[in-house]
Amino acid sequence: MTFTLAAVMALGKKEKDSAKAWNRALGRRLAHFRKMRGYSQREMARRVSIVQVVVSDYEVGKLRLSAEMASRFSTALDVPIQELLQISKPLPVETPRKPNRRVLQRLEKIESLPRRKQEALLTTIDAFLQTAESPRTL
Repeated sequence: MTFTLAAVMALGKKEKDSAKAWNRALGRRLAHFRKMRGYSQREMARRVSIVQVVVSDYEVGKLRLSAEMASRFSTALDVPIQELLQISKPLPVETPRKPNRRVLQRLEKIESLPRRKQEALLTTIDAFLQTAESPRTL
């Protein structure tokens, strides 16, 4: 059996196309789970110790996901690695309630405060919420 250069190149192209398709499918899953958790690409990057552009590149299939990165994303997203990598399985169709970005930014600021100030602020917030939830009587 003889192979022409064109036939060999076509085989290589099929393998590359297959790898690209797998990377894109995996990227879609990664983006889906990130969005389900309400994380921005910037927040996801912070959680896995990379930059936002790299998260974007993974999500669009430009980069091949290594075992280490798959593990880091899996941990950050609190998704079993098998679930993340199983591209043949349909994505969950849950429509989670997306947290308000301004509230999340404020929560991040609160987390950076010293413990005592966090507790004082949370006590104030709890008291406010309890008052707001209770029926008003005049």
